[in-house]
Amino acid sequence: MLRSTILLCAFALVACGDDGSTTNTTIDAAIDTPSDSPGSDGPSTLTCANYCSTITTNCTTANTMYASQADCMNTCSHFAPGTVADMSGNTLGCRVYHAGMASANPGLHCRHAGPGGDGPCGTNCEGFCTLVLGACAAQATPPYASMSACMTSCSAFAPQPSYSAAVMSGNSLACRLYHATAASTTPTLHCSHTAAAAGAGAFPCQ
Repeated sequence: MLRSTILLCAFALVACGDDGSTTNTTIDAAIDTPSDSPGSDGPSTLTCANYCSTITTNCTTANTMYASQADCMNTCSHFAPGTVADMSGNTLGCRVYHAGMASANPGLHCRHAGPGGDGPCGTNCEGFCTLVLGACAAQATPPYASMSACMTSCSAFAPQPSYSAAVMSGNSLACRLYHATAASTTPTLHCSHTAAAAGAGAFPCQ
């Protein structure tokens, strides 16, 4: 009887040890899983589809930031992702945050969520130059040779009127920013319109 009891206890300890090992392995795997893996709350949740859906819904009429869904999606591809916690900085994360806030106050938040960033999500020149250099890089003659050259030119552009997708002409940053968003979809037509000075052909922002 004593021997049977000892064997039973030994078996129980082995079984409990196996359970503990399996549980620890599962916990360790969960801890080691990167926070930005698919299905987590990390940067993988920052998608252009989510951003464009939100800003299109919340920013309308005078606050419209993109002339088309294609322009929004293609512009978005040039944003640095950032994180879901961003409320400032030239990132997609910051723009997603302000696009959501625009549901309550579009007049304040839509331009923050838009391509320029309007201060909270980077300066409008940062947003403009990041977009132009990305969208127009493959052109035979890009409108700007470098980020610093673009920023220098942009500092001289008229800051008014405020940006919206309706500002398609006039010698201003807003006009050039509109054409930068359009260049993300049709670079051959619109990249030259973002330049500091007129080139050959029509130049709507001069």
